[in-house]
Amino acid sequence: MDNSQKQKIRKSVCAIGCLIAILMLCYFKYSNFFLSSLSSIFQKSYTTLNIILPVGISFYTFTVIAYLCDVYRNKYAAEKNFIDFALYITFFTKLTAGPIVRGKEFLPQIKEYRGIRWNEVLVGIQIFVFGLFKKIVLADRLGVFVNDVFYAPAAYHSLSVILAVISYSLQIYFDFAGYSDMAIGLSKILGFEFSRNFNLPYLAKNVSEFWKRWHISLSSWFQEYLYYPLGGNRKGTARTYVNLILVMLVSGLWHGAGITFILWGFCYGLASCIHKIWRTYISGKGETKEKSRSWAMFSDVVKVILNFSLVSLLWIIFRANSFQTAWKVIKGMFSWQDGILQMYTWSFFAIVCLIVASVVAIVRAKKHGENYVDGFYPVLNLKKFIPLVIFFTFTGLTIILGYFGNNAFIYGKF
Repeated sequence: MDNSQKQKIRKSVCAIGCLIAILMLCYFKYSNFFLSSLSSIFQKSYTTLNIILPVGISFYTFTVIAYLCDVYRNKYAAEKNFIDFALYITFFTKLTAGPIVRGKEFLPQIKEYRGIRWNEVLVGIQIFVFGLFKKIVLADRLGVFVNDVFYAPAAYHSLSVILAVISYSLQIYFDFAGYSDMAIGLSKILGFEFSRNFNLPYLAKNVSEFWKRWHISLSSWFQEYLYYPLGGNRKGTARTYVNLILVMLVSGLWHGAGITFILWGFCYGLASCIHKIWRTYISGKGETKEKSRSWAMFSDVVKVILNFSLVSLLWIIFRANSFQTAWKVIKGMFSWQDGILQMYTWSFFAIVCLIVASVVAIVRAKKHGENYVDGFYPVLNLKKFIPLVIFFTFTGLTIILGYFGNNAFIYGKF
């Protein structure tokens, strides 16, 4: 058998494996959505399938696809030990909601001694508690207010609706970033190193930068295993825009089986195209003078605010159960309607926490000469008395202030 035949077999195995993984994902996650869509088109009734969705199926499906493609591309050799392979796919800390860990990052670690080391435990437990604070103190507290407003947006004053939209932007960030920190912290305690999954996304100045900072493992996955294979930006301007929209449409569908998720993905694809057009053909033309530092800072602040506003508006579509609910929320924001005026205290507390944490992260990055802002925040030396007191005080406050209602992780259902 010559090399060309071997290559064809490898390609076929990769394609079949990816197809099986995608079909399983479609069956468990999208069967009822497809049946509902077809019944609407053909005006036929249908019976809802009683399918139990496996926890984290989207994440380990993407992990399997990445593994098959990487082995096919000879990025690393196929894992011959089934137990090691199964551990890579189903490692419990990342199973529910990621991050999507690549084989080249995880598999070599299995071959080394991953015993529990005290120094790693001291760091990992702090990262875990940071994530726990984000989840049960910030995200879950914000969720109470957000749920009330999105349930009946017409009953609330416009200021309350605006605050609820901002609160949801914070809620989904603290919820998912909190889970990522908890997963990374637990993994570190067990001796495994995972890459960070967020990089202060709400400091992004445009949508393209936002997706490089938000859910980094997923964004890089779509770039490497969908955008580039589609041609990326190598096949002309029109094809680039089509690829951007297709990738974001798939991203929207990945997040949920619903029309609102597809619309959310399409809007991001359209926004990415508009930004690319602006950057290519409009931005910077006719500017010959070098901007002053103060003007550049002011310009960056304005861009961050505008981008956060756009992202928050799009989160409405993501959060709403239907177009009608999304429209009511948007209408409530801009119609200056009267109603319940509730300035939720936890929303302002969460905003302060986000600002303080962002400033600390930026200052720390500059102090250490890092180009990449560290979202874990400074960790304390728990071998000393005062840092130990601070840590236990923070842990105690997290437990006392936490909301212990029935609030699952938002990304856990994806």
